This record gives sequence, C-alpha cells and structure tokens, in this order.
Amino acid sequence: MATPSPQTWTLRLKSQKTTVLLHVDPLHTFSTIKSHLYDALQETDLKKPETSEPIPLPPSPSDIQLGRPVNINEANEGFQLGEWEYPAADEEDDGGKGKGKAKASRKSNGGASTSTANIKDCPKGAGLKDGAVLAFRWSGDGAWGGEDEGVDVEEADMWGVQLATFEDAYGESNEMDVGGGHEFEG
Repeated sequence: MATPSPQTWTLRLKSQKTTVLLHVDPLHTFSTIKSHLYDALQETDLKKPETSEPIPLPPSPSDIQLGRPVNINEANEGFQLGEWEYPAADEEDDGGKGKGKAKASRKSNGGASTSTANIKDCPKGAGLKDGAVLAFRWSGDGAWGGEDEGVDVEEADMWGVQLATFEDAYGESNEMDVGGGHEFEG
C-alpha cells in the first residue's frame, strides 16, 4: 500500500457490507492493487453478513476480480467486470502485410499493440478518479460462484455488494432528499 500523500488516490473497494480503503499510486497496476487488497483482507475478517461466518480468502491475489460501477451516479445499478480484467487480445489485423511481417513489425516497434492494454492496467489509465468505488470478488466468496459453479457472471451484477441505507445506520427511513439526488428545484 502506498503511503498517503497528495499524489496518492484513495480507492474504496467493496464486497458484502465491507469497504476497504486503499491508498494507491494512480499508476500502480491492478495486480499490485489486488496484492495490497489481499494483504489488507488477511489482516481483517471478511464475514458473511447473514451468518457472520468468516469467508475464506482465495489462494492468491490474482484470483480476485475487480469491477467498476455500471453507473457511478447510481450504485444500485450494479457493477461490471473492469476492462482491465479481460486478457489482452492479440490483434489479428495485420494491416495488409503477411502474417509473420505484422508480428515482426509489432515486436520491432516495442510492442505498440499491447501498450494500450498496459495503459488501462492502472486506475488512471482506466479512467478512474480519486475516491473511486470498485467491487471485488473471487470464486467461493459466497457472493459469486464463478463459472465452475454454474453462476452466470452477468446475473451477479451486484457482486455481493450490499449498499448501506439511511435506515441501516439510523434505524428509521427517510423520505426526504439527502443531497444525493440529481434534481434541484429552486
């Protein structure tokens, strides 16, 4: 984890009813962020909200997936797998050259075809901002079963994140505007 400074960003990583705040360099790779998250989770007890049973951590930080909100202004719309989580695809378009020549020219120019994938492998390159909210999950965390357990990834759009409500915090419902709405009548 980065030492907090004016250059570091704070990421809010959510799963279940737990939020982990991490100070990160905006140019750190997501694999580095996952390893910092993994270290933080080892020091705490992530528990199932229903039963308060501890949730076992995955074998390695690379098993953690990060998702970004579908709509940053409406968190209840869910989360989607971040584009940095998809493996970098080899571009098959050879620009009219022979198969071997296109690959050779990519290697000779320093791997320019993969540079855009590398740029998006950090919070700043992925278009995140300081204070961004990301969801995290792994297979077997109780919120997402993964492909091997027959759970459709698209169906699990909340990623097990349970958003706090005013009623959760204060025990009463509030029908008034609490400043988060999009409309203003003056």
